[in-house]
Amino acid sequence: MSKSTYDHTKVEKKWQVEWQKTGIYKTPAGSNKKKNYILDMFPYPSGSTMHVGHLEGYVGTDILSRYYRMKGQAVLHPMGWDAFGLPAENYAIKTGIHPNISTHENIKNFKRQLEISGMSYDWDHEIDTSSPEFYKWTQRLFILLFKKGLAYKKKSPVNWCPKDETVLANEQVIDGHCERCDTSVIQKNLDQWFFKITSYADRLISGLEKIDWPPEVKVQQTNWIGRSEGMNINLGDIEVFTTRPDTLEGATFVAIAADHPSLEKKYEFNSDDKDKEGEFTGRYVINPLTGRKMPVWVVNYVDMNYGTGAIMGVPYLDDRDREFAEKYHLDIIKIQTNDSLWGKIEKEGWGRKAINYHLRDWLISRQRYWGCPIPMVYCKDHGWQPVNESDLPVLLPMDVDFLPHGESPIARSKTFQKNAICPECGKAARREVDTMDTYVDSSWYFIRFVDPKNKNEFASQEKIKQWLPVDNYVGGGHVVQHLLFARFFWKVLFDEGLIDKSLGDEPFLKLRAPGWILGSDSRKMSKRWGNVVTPDDIIPKFGADTLRVYEMFMGPFDVMKPWSMTGVEGANRFLGKVWRLFIQEPKNEIDQTVIVKLHQTIKKVTEDVEHFRYNTAIAALMELINLMREKGADRESLLILAKLLAPFAPHLAEEVWVEVLGQEFSVHTSSWPTFDPELVREDEVVVVLTVNGKPRSLLLVGAAQAQNQAEMITLAKKDDKIASWLTNKKVVNTIFVPGKLINFVID
Repeated sequence: MSKSTYDHTKVEKKWQVEWQKTGIYKTPAGSNKKKNYILDMFPYPSGSTMHVGHLEGYVGTDILSRYYRMKGQAVLHPMGWDAFGLPAENYAIKTGIHPNISTHENIKNFKRQLEISGMSYDWDHEIDTSSPEFYKWTQRLFILLFKKGLAYKKKSPVNWCPKDETVLANEQVIDGHCERCDTSVIQKNLDQWFFKITSYADRLISGLEKIDWPPEVKVQQTNWIGRSEGMNINLGDIEVFTTRPDTLEGATFVAIAADHPSLEKKYEFNSDDKDKEGEFTGRYVINPLTGRKMPVWVVNYVDMNYGTGAIMGVPYLDDRDREFAEKYHLDIIKIQTNDSLWGKIEKEGWGRKAINYHLRDWLISRQRYWGCPIPMVYCKDHGWQPVNESDLPVLLPMDVDFLPHGESPIARSKTFQKNAICPECGKAARREVDTMDTYVDSSWYFIRFVDPKNKNEFASQEKIKQWLPVDNYVGGGHVVQHLLFARFFWKVLFDEGLIDKSLGDEPFLKLRAPGWILGSDSRKMSKRWGNVVTPDDIIPKFGADTLRVYEMFMGPFDVMKPWSMTGVEGANRFLGKVWRLFIQEPKNEIDQTVIVKLHQTIKKVTEDVEHFRYNTAIAALMELINLMREKGADRESLLILAKLLAPFAPHLAEEVWVEVLGQEFSVHTSSWPTFDPELVREDEVVVVLTVNGKPRSLLLVGAAQAQNQAEMITLAKKDDKIASWLTNKKVVNTIFVPGKLINFVID
């Protein structure tokens, strides 16, 4: 390869092979170094390729991992696959291709794309949630929750898609329709497994104060839990919960859930509660404060799982109640709130203080095939019993047709029920055919990453204590459900002594979310719009380093930004300039302005990387490189520059480090450069002193002082080096650039 050209295809492949062969990214075992667990939200390989939007977060964590390794820290940076889920099952229904085949073909391609993008993952820590080696421990954790009374089964109304014939989570229902097929969703009562996450509601709120998460994510989590302080007020055989007992005087009706236990008949409503619907029960209750008879209505906007399943309607002060009252011509009474009613209600025995939550227990049953089997059996004599732990994993059967028939496809497996016995009596029993919500897998995967090959426990206490909690967690979306469920799992394990108390009861110390990368048309990347860009569209032509630098330079890490091929080409031209700078003959002496700029850049890039300000770190490198190309650079400065570039453009940095600068492999195991505090003090500036345009000395002065022309010229003439140049010389002109330069022009 000619030194005048940079062939990214040869260079990037060469170093990727070398990195893999030498294992420079392997996780250190038993290191005394400071640890740093850097984690991506692992991808769900639902499609055949990832796009550049997926890659953004992975590039961000890769930069962080490379940086902290060079800072001398022990880094765990793993990758794996959230492999179970409905899209693969839907694909199987459509094509007849088993999810186990399609999913793992997708995984192969995703892994290839990550590798050609220059990611520094330790693939020895790779996990796959659809492998029995992983879901054995998911099942073991389910049994732990069951034995602790935190997993239970009950009949419950669920969102049901008649077309897909499956339960939908609330977030999968959009305007009353299935998000996947747009079919109208109905309510259906089914026996379902739940995790009792509500037992941890208060700790899930208070724990947010301990962690470095974006404020908006904390707010979303807090609102989702929805802690409400109020009162339960007794109205005969109906008890209502209200957060505003001070408005009792204005209550004119009572609204109850369709499945309220006081009802003698079944009521059904559309699951979409945008339109308030109701039906009068024919019953009345008495307002204890006013003596008013209040009609009892069954409505579609009260949930039996919240509070008491009944509320008092105060239409004068509540918009929702007013909308309902106006629709059904109910009384609206103008009132003033009365804070003293709290005490009166308790004193008169009408009610008592109560706390309720918007949060519901986590419904984890799925009537689907491609998921982790629930390790429970039903015995006629002993009810639901957990499978003996020695019999785990309960394997997902392969003899299924995938087609939905109103129950899990596993129910039609001929092999699944074989040898199912009750662990209590040894008699034949029936296995649970539902599978678990895939959020269960992702609620503990980050723990398995620290010890992925352990056959005796989900992770050793030694490895847990060495690496956890996660120091830096990066990923977009799922800011409510996944993060809430993972925090719940961690707290359960913490309480059980399976997480060392010294680690605390929060799993993710710092969280950052990359902003979406939109298509060039500023719409979300989608096959529907034909605007998807993949790594395979960019890397062959421009190289992985160009892709990485462009993605990080597009804008702030956490904001939404549109894709631009012009920007890609600009990043490629920038790296071309970098290459040409390195292959030029280095100077023996370096301009002092370059030295100052170099140290300022070290400081800037160091701080920016640690705070995910990748775009401004790259901007600082661009400024430095432009100055070096103008003024020249010596060998030592080029060595430092290669280190600064290494996290962002790892292949180019490795090539110049070894092949151009002649250093021992690898730049990624070298130490991160440090800066001279005297050259980067923010309250002081460096003024360059030149004679006939050539730098001869420097003055470090206060920023304000550097603006004073007369004072600065006086100081400059007293400088020993400048004084020697001016001795016996006539100064014909003095040029002053405030805060930057003084030039003495002499004969």
